[in-house]
Amino acid sequence: MSTCDEVYWDLRSIIEVVCGPLSMLRRVKGITAIDDVAVHVDDVDKVPEDIGVFKVGVVGFSNRAIYVGGLPHISLEDYVASIPLNREEYTRLLSNFNLGNLNIPLTLRLAEEAGTLKEVDRLLRAYGINLQPE
Repeated sequence: MSTCDEVYWDLRSIIEVVCGPLSMLRRVKGITAIDDVAVHVDDVDKVPEDIGVFKVGVVGFSNRAIYVGGLPHISLEDYVASIPLNREEYTRLLSNFNLGNLNIPLTLRLAEEAGTLKEVDRLLRAYGINLQPE
């Protein structure tokens, strides 16, 4: 099984890529044993089959990356905005992140661009996040 450390360096000159949410949770909290990479939905076929793939709905996500252990990882906003494009497992993992730090306006803008706004709105409400300014 490949790791994000290996795959990121192989792919970064070919496609937009960062380490995915599973990789971040493995490094920060030690709660997953596998790695994944985050790539745009149009580039999924360029990723080796022996690593998980988190599909991102908007280009430019690598510019918002969070660095952990010297490698870029998907931002919380790009993660939330793209969850509906991915397996249910990624929705369940959301509870491991501090959503109090989520930039709501940015997340909603990214979700609108990705075509996932309705699903993201429902998801955030399920987590008790008020989408209207106080």
